[in-house]
Amino acid sequence: MSAECSSYYSADGLFVDAFSCPKPGNAAAAVYCCGFNDVKYCCDDPNSFFPYEYGYMWWLSNLTDL
Repeated sequence: MSAECSSYYSADGLFVDAFSCPKPGNAAAAVYCCGFNDVKYCCDDPNSFFPYEYGYMWWLSNLTDL
């Protein structure tokens, strides 16, 4: 089993090419595309991709500290 992480622009505005999971050197169980629209990586949790930018999710997590 494998997944494809689509290409994207990082938070720094750099274009990152699409890649397949697991990536060479990653754990064999890291078959899912995880992360955010602007930070993607391979992991073993099928529910760990969030269709938002990382900075937005970080901002939301800090609202609980108020």
